[in-house]
Amino acid sequence: MRLNWKLMTLGAESRILHGVWNNQELILKIRPSKSYLIDTIDSMLRRSRTSRESRMLTYARSLGIPTPCVHWLDLEQCSIVMDFIEGDSLKNLVANLREEKLRIFCRAFGKLIASLHNGDAVHGDPTTSNVIVDRTEKLWLIDFGLSERNATIEMKGTDLHLIYRALETTHWKQQEVMLQSIIEGYSSLVGPQSNLILERMRDIRERGRYH
Repeated sequence: MRLNWKLMTLGAESRILHGVWNNQELILKIRPSKSYLIDTIDSMLRRSRTSRESRMLTYARSLGIPTPCVHWLDLEQCSIVMDFIEGDSLKNLVANLREEKLRIFCRAFGKLIASLHNGDAVHGDPTTSNVIVDRTEKLWLIDFGLSERNATIEMKGTDLHLIYRALETTHWKQQEVMLQSIIEGYSSLVGPQSNLILERMRDIRERGRYH
């Protein structure tokens, strides 16, 4: 797909470009090669993550989770063309939100993760950087490169542990309010099994203290 792409963000794992096709705003996500890896390993990892992200974006949408729609997949270039979601990351919004609004967004975030877990999948990198809040205050999940299906209790507990750890490092001032609200939203959809998953999350955190 040849468009006049403009660079939006440049990260260690991917380049994100913006373009317009038939009056529709799109994103081109490219996973660049890493010079410090052996070529065959680098290619295998980039293709695997690109393919996985495309599949998981589509699978998450089938579960009713708002994710960008995938329009094009190129495994040779390790790139995906998907919808552009106009908005800002939850990470960037947190500091300026009143507590009531922050709780609303965090409960919604918890429900998105719950819907994914109810579909026996995990996100793999469920940080506030990977939640977009659009102009209507709808939340979208992005960046599924580390996501997996056939998720076990351990994998779901790890997903929640990653959220906990991200809050500790990025939003430490608001972490108590945020975690409580995320768990409220999560538990409201997962039901009784949430107790098992939360207990596993606590086990994982305890293990980490001794390593």
